[in-house]
Amino acid sequence: MNQKSFTNETYLIEQLKKGCKDAYGHLFKLYHRELCNYMTAISGNPRIAEDIAQQTFIKIWDNREKLFISKNKLKRYLFKVAYNLFIDSQRKRKKEFQLLENLKQEAYLDLAETDTCLFEERLRKVEKEIDNLPEKCKKVFIMNKKEGLKYREISEQLHISIKTVEVHMAKAMKRLRAQLTSFL
Repeated sequence: MNQKSFTNETYLIEQLKKGCKDAYGHLFKLYHRELCNYMTAISGNPRIAEDIAQQTFIKIWDNREKLFISKNKLKRYLFKVAYNLFIDSQRKRKKEFQLLENLKQEAYLDLAETDTCLFEERLRKVEKEIDNLPEKCKKVFIMNKKEGLKYREISEQLHISIKTVEVHMAKAMKRLRAQLTSFL
């Protein structure tokens, strides 16, 4: 099919309605990049913009038989579909965020209601496992986790390299994870 004939918007829409893949390809080439740029400006995220643009073209194809677009309004129609898809996705994300917040609040309430004895028993087990760490490893771990010192500060105080601090922390975390995973 001749691509030049698609420059007539009315003809392009007619061919889309008939399911002409060349017309669809022409529409995609014509507006995809511009639509992505528009959605990036709105969303601030190129990945989201690309997803919305793809959804827009899919929606156009899926609903091609029902397309009713006034003369010289195809671009406007595409951009409106994209904008509406973006708004719908934002609403959905907001609902999902609210659901996650509600679940988080419930989890905190459940945590607050857990048996104090169980919490104290877990705390004793953690402290016991920290005490079982090799001496240097334990010292580095306590300085970082309990005293809140940064690796650089620990390396300066103990006169060891930052890499050695990292090795001790990795070793401590690995041992504690291995010892406490089944218990906690």
